[in-house]
Parts: sequence; C-alpha cells; structure tokens
Amino acid sequence: MGVMEQLADRPDSAALIDLAASRGHEVTARSLELWRYRGLLPRPERQPGGRAVWLYPRGTEQQLLKLVYWRERTRSLDEVLLALWVEGFDIDLDCVRQALLRFVERWQEMIDAEIAGAADRDEEAFIDALARKLARMRGKGSLPRLSRMRLEDRERACGYLVAAMLGMEDELARREDDVPHLERLLGLRRGHDGGLSPMLSLRDRSGQMPRLPTPAQARTPITTASPAELELARRVVQLFLYVLPSALPALFADQTAKAIDAIDFANTSLTEPPPGLFPLLITTFLHSLSAKNPTPNDLQNHIDALHPSSVREQLAQLTAGGRS
Repeated sequence: MGVMEQLADRPDSAALIDLAASRGHEVTARSLELWRYRGLLPRPERQPGGRAVWLYPRGTEQQLLKLVYWRERTRSLDEVLLALWVEGFDIDLDCVRQALLRFVERWQEMIDAEIAGAADRDEEAFIDALARKLARMRGKGSLPRLSRMRLEDRERACGYLVAAMLGMEDELARREDDVPHLERLLGLRRGHDGGLSPMLSLRDRSGQMPRLPTPAQARTPITTASPAELELARRVVQLFLYVLPSALPALFADQTAKAIDAIDFANTSLTEPPPGLFPLLITTFLHSLSAKNPTPNDLQNHIDALHPSSVREQLAQLTAGGRS
C-alpha cells in the first residue's frame, strides 16, 4: 500500500496534459516529448510491474505550469529553460550552458548584422541611429518611461546603452557625460539633487562604469563555470528579480520621493521580467565573477548567504532604518 500511495501522486503524461487543459493551455504528447528533449521537463521513469507505467517525478506539475507560463511570453525555449532554472527547478547544467552559449551566438549575430547594415556610417552615426530607434519604441520590449525626459536626453541615454551592449569602448568614453541620462532612464536619478544616484550610482567605487561583456568575452566564463559559480549566478539573479522589487519600498521608506522612479522601474520591469533578461543577467554575472576568481570557500559563503530563507531572516531582523 505504501508503494502504491507513493506512485499515486506522481503524474503520467495524460495527467500533465489534463492539468494544462484545466488551466487553459493546450499541451500535446508531442509538446511534452520536445520539452523533455530540450531539458525543460524531467524524463518519466518506468515503474516495475506488469503493465508499463511511466511516471514523472513529484513536482513536475508545478514545473509544467511555469513552463507554459513562460512559453506564452517567448518563442525561445532557451529563455524558458533559463527562467525555469533561475526559479529553482532542477534543470541539467549542461542544458543551462548550451542555452547561454546559444544566447551569446545570437548576440554576436545581431551585432554582426547591425554593423553590416551600417557599413557606410562611422561608429558615432551608427550608434546614434540605433539610439533614436530604441528611444522611440513603445509597448512590449521597450525601455521604461519613468520621470519625464526630453527626447534628446532619452536618445543620449540609449546611445550609451547601445555602445555598452556592442562593446564599443571608444564610443563609451566619448559618451561619458551621458551617464546621468541613463541613470534617469533607469529611475536612479530624479530632480535636482540626484535622487538615488549618490547612493545607487551606476559607477563603482573607483568611478568606473560597469561593462557588459562582448560575446567573445562571455563564452569562456560560461564554458568554464563550476557548478558552484552557476549556483551563485542563479541566486544573485533570483535576488535581483524576485526580492529587489519587494525590498525597495522598505529599503527607502524614509526617502520615498527620491526612490519613486526606481520602485516604479522595479515593479514594471522586474515583477514580471521579460524572458530575454534571464540570459543577459546570468551571462553578465558569470563574466564579472570570472574576473574576481573567488575561492571555493568564498563561493559557498555567498551561496549560503543568498539562500532565500537567509535573506528573509536577515531582513526580518532589521528595522527600516537598519535595512536602509
């Protein structure tokens, strides 16, 4: 009886299809086969006995529902896989690496296509053209519109962002004065006193702006990352996407006016993050982590500190002023 009860709460393919249908999603046996092949779902196991019975591990129902949630938001199965992995589902790390490497290849292809289409323009004119296009975008996938910005300033912020994404160091140096516009675009700068930018500036302690890795720079950290480094990357992205939006109002409870744009940005852009944000954040963090070359003990300490229960306990023990 114990064995039968143990098997009873493990779904088969028909149960998963029925579950999806009950939530308004059309899932077929062929869909399940594709998702298993791509690593988005675990494989079922044949149970001992007379009639062949193939059952999935416990928890596959929740994984399927999150899978179809992300599938409705992106056509990329790689983005779905990385979203599931960040959310804590058991995804094979080889599948994670391959999804990240394919993201890097698509990133390189995008850069090559943009550069090829602008062969008759210099770098400055090329970036300005992309910035104008990006600044005017509206709707899904567009950049946030928080505090009121002149279109010219928004274009300058987008110009710096484009130069960073394309790894054009000369253009980044030339556009250094546009960093405050980018901070305003992201909700870190507001009003005449700088808003949150004195505390949450995009610059590091040495005054340098962080750099996105080029596709060439991103490949090696992805292929060489240890399981511990990947786990730390997962927990950092979890913290950024799922804790930060809830924590910001408490962190800046005594500076609401300054933080209102940053809180709005977190609520609108991170509460339901675009699926394409997952590979970008993971890749960028792995590149940064590789440059620091932490010891195994340091990695484990950071992983333990970023466990969700640890974060909750630490926040609960502090006053609002202490959290700030």
